Amino acid sequence: MDDDILIYSAAFTALLVLLHLAAPWLRRVSMMARPGFASFSGGFAAAFVFLHMLPGLIESKDSIGAVLHSHFAESRLVDTGVFLLALLGFTIFFGLRRWCRQESKKDREKGHRSFLVSIGSFSVYNAVITFTLAERIALDVFTAAIFTLAIGLHMVIIDAEHEAHDATNFNRWGRYVLSASLVFGWGIGVGMGEHSVFAAAVLSSVLAGALLLNVFHYELSEVSDARFGSFLCGIGCGASILLLVLVFESQINASEGLGAIL
Repeated sequence: MDDDILIYSAAFTALLVLLHLAAPWLRRVSMMARPGFASFSGGFAAAFVFLHMLPGLIESKDSIGAVLHSHFAESRLVDTGVFLLALLGFTIFFGLRRWCRQESKKDREKGHRSFLVSIGSFSVYNAVITFTLAERIALDVFTAAIFTLAIGLHMVIIDAEHEAHDATNFNRWGRYVLSASLVFGWGIGVGMGEHSVFAAAVLSSVLAGALLLNVFHYELSEVSDARFGSFLCGIGCGASILLLVLVFESQINASEGLGAIL
């Protein structure tokens, strides 16, 4: 693995870990405590999902399709495999969120069990995020940085929900488990190196569906007191940054092409 990719992925992972560890103090920051912050975060993440992650599924489709076509005859079902994976991620997290919500409304013991399941599911979620970081950086470090920012904002909201569910256990050990899962996923991704390309494509597809569900559930639902103005602001900021990156990269590619001709 290239040294630059290793350094960038380690730095992005460290930033996400820091957000989990600082969760109890972040809630005291006035900007993050405002009702509109969740909507802004959701808008920013939604812009990234629709303008980068979902289009990126088309690229993942080539990697996954090449492997599937080597084992199965060509068909439209094989070609849509990557989108089925995104749907799988969406469905799994919808089921988990629904079960946790129902259990938390029952007695204290079942509420604690739902908290354990939630921490466990988001630990897997975190590991998938950092497992795919190296591959994202290899493709484009700028969009990988935006991805890290979007996920960081997203994690602040999810941590707030976990703390509201069970503040004692979240602050005592939950945030450390979530932090460790980020390091674990990063370590596996780095350890696999170039062999992780196919796995990263598969997991990125699942992650896109899971992220979409979690954004709608935690940041844009009625429970989170969604603010349309803040949501639009988040959409605008996320979309603007992504479009600026695309324009910047297009100019660089055009300059390199012109230099090669001359």
